[in-house]
Parts: sequence; C-alpha cells; structure tokens
Amino acid sequence: MSRGFDSSFGPPSQPINVADFLQQANSAVLSGSFTNASWEQLTPEHRNVVEAEINESISDLKSSLEQVWDNPVLSAHVLRQHESTVASVRGQADAPVPKGRKRKRHVAPEGSESSPEALQLQEKLDAVNLRCWRLTVESALCMRAAKNSDYNALDAPKKTGTGVLQILDHGDVGATRSSTPNSLRSPSPDAISPPNAVISLTVYNRISYLPGFLTRSSQHAVLSTQTLGDLLRVLPCASSNMPIEELDAEGDVSGYNITNQTGDHVGCLFCIEDLIYGDGRETADYAEKLIAHIQKLPEGKRPQIKKASTSVSETTFNALTLRIYQPYWILHQGNCEHFFVIDQIRLAHASDPPSGYPLMLYLAPTVQDLCRACGKVPAVHSIVGDMRLGESPCLLCAPCWRTMGPPKNDEGVMVVPLVTPFMNQ
Repeated sequence: MSRGFDSSFGPPSQPINVADFLQQANSAVLSGSFTNASWEQLTPEHRNVVEAEINESISDLKSSLEQVWDNPVLSAHVLRQHESTVASVRGQADAPVPKGRKRKRHVAPEGSESSPEALQLQEKLDAVNLRCWRLTVESALCMRAAKNSDYNALDAPKKTGTGVLQILDHGDVGATRSSTPNSLRSPSPDAISPPNAVISLTVYNRISYLPGFLTRSSQHAVLSTQTLGDLLRVLPCASSNMPIEELDAEGDVSGYNITNQTGDHVGCLFCIEDLIYGDGRETADYAEKLIAHIQKLPEGKRPQIKKASTSVSETTFNALTLRIYQPYWILHQGNCEHFFVIDQIRLAHASDPPSGYPLMLYLAPTVQDLCRACGKVPAVHSIVGDMRLGESPCLLCAPCWRTMGPPKNDEGVMVVPLVTPFMNQ
C-alpha cells in the first residue's frame, strides 16, 4: 500500500502559464495588491505593539520547545509517549495475530513516568484543547517504516548549474526578515519586481523490480529563465554515467573508461501537456521517433500528442504551461525514463541563493552492494574472469582490490567500474 501512495499524484492544479504568472504576480506586488488594508490603517505605535506581541508569542513557543528537547528526561518522555501511541494504533488496526505468536508490546521502564517534571509536562499536554492531531485507528493506513527515499543524502542545497538569480532591490517586498506576517507586509514605494520565478520539482524513477511503481530520486529548484536542457543535465542518473567501452584492434571490449565521459544527452525528449520537446537534431530526433512509433498503434489507442515547435535546449520554463502535481515524462539515453512533478511555482525571494541554479534540494541515498571480500565497504569494481575469486563477476571495494594486487596472468581479467547515479561534479 505504501508503494501505491508514493506512486499516486494529484489532483493536479489548473494549467498555469509561467509567463502570465510572473506578469500578474509582479504587477500585484508593484500595485500593492498584497497589502492588508487593515494593517495599513494602523498607526505606527499600534503596529509596533502588534509586532512585539507576535515576537513574544513566537519566542515563548520556541523557548518551551527548546526546554523540553534540551531536557533528557522530558524529551525521553515525549518520545516514549509517541512510540506508545503509534504501537497502540498499529495494534488496533492490524489483523489478529496467528495462534501461538504473541505481539511485542512497548513497555516503559519502571519509574520512568514518576518524574515530577514528566508528570507536569504530561498534565500540560493533556490540557491542550486541540484534538485534530491525535492519532486514530485510521492513521495506521498512512504509517510505514522509514525507507531509503525518506532520507536526504545532502546536508545543504547543492549548486549544480551556472544559473544566476536576477533579483533586484525589493526594499520590503518579501525581503524583510521582520516577524510581521506576510499578509501584513507592505511594499516600499520604489520596489522593483524580480524578473525570475523559482520552480521546485521532484524527479521520480521506476523501481526496477516493480516497474509499475515509482520512487523519489531527487528534488530541484530551477529558474523560469532556464531551459529543459539545463534541468536534464543535472539529473542524477546512472545511464548518464555509464563507462565508455574500450575496444582492442579486433573490435572486442578490452576495458572501460569512466574518466572521459562527455555527459551530453544527444538523444532526449520531454512530454509536457501533450507536447513533445525533442533534442533538436536534424536527423533521428527523439520526438519524431516517438511520434512515428505512435502512428503504428491502432487509431483508438494513439495518445493525442504532437511535436513542439522548440527543442529541449530552446524551451525555457517561462514559455511553458504547467500543472502542479501533474507528472510529466522524460526519456533519454535510449530507454531511460524519469518522471517529474511540479511542487511549487513562486516569485524569487531575497533569501534565495543568488547563483548555482538549478539547485539540488534533495537526493535519495544510493544503495550500493557491499564488497564481497570484507563485507563492510561499498563495492566500486566488478572483477570479471579472475580465477582467484570465487565468482565472476565479483564485486570488490578499492582497498580490497589493491590488497589482492593484479593477477599474474591478467589475460581475460577485466575490471569494470561500477556506475552510481551521482553526478561527476
């Protein structure tokens, strides 16, 4: 069921023309349409009072949270209560346990709940009138154990391109770091709207052993002035990092070279809102190949798509009409498929990184096979035809392969570098 949830998208939004969105949003900022009339009517003294009250409320909430999490007794109590609640929900929702098996129950250590601090904290939590976040039996349908795609291999946004955010001096337009709510902020008289929109999107890949399901691969932030080709060049994909075959005089494969990769996507296409954006080659354009293939299908099964007038490298995001939460299709490097979903389209903000777009916001950790010799380090080589090893191919890490040294008779032995979807940057 969790696989089904991860592979379900939508409902999609209404079509959004990025250029129209930019024009309307910038006009609204300049005209002051985002200004709250009630806020503008307040005197400066009254505004200061409201801001001070907001600051105090936020500070109180932050202080109370920090006090709980900084206290080992209180934080342990909160975690135990949460785990106990989750176990109770799962216990009520699960099917009956087969006869002869007993369900493992979470039991708090003796005396762990008798601390005066923990009892006082629990009384405060029980006194909260907000009940909508309490877990019910139905919550078990959306519970699952953490999996690989839930973790982020990046500890900060990664710059993967050369795009520069063209944002001018906004004054107070969305750039202030005051605690005043966004709905109460007013633009400065000489505010100038930014020329860029920032588009956040998530890329999904098919699961190799479950091709009907998808898993999250990466998340990116691109500028509206960048092209589809700029996005494709920074997608982490194993097909883009395939080692180049080295041939001998007779034309047989004698080895692999992973250092001389060009990274060019000579064949690719994007399918967005029934338009196919090809690679723009004069011959063997991917879009034309796809349309020719579709024409071979029975007329009733042909999707209603057509080739766009511009190629991937010519099409900028501000020339597109997109829908949020609508999956779009990418095909490149032969038959390698990706799907991407638009998460957000917004105006640029002064706190956004000034350069390095597209930014990579999320990257799923790569699950690599361990070395067959030590069983502790991820393998980086696939050794083929070495009689000293118990199998062929045999996956080894770099230290173990260096320790073994080259075979005396290396004829027929091939060292193949393993491919990872990380970019060579």
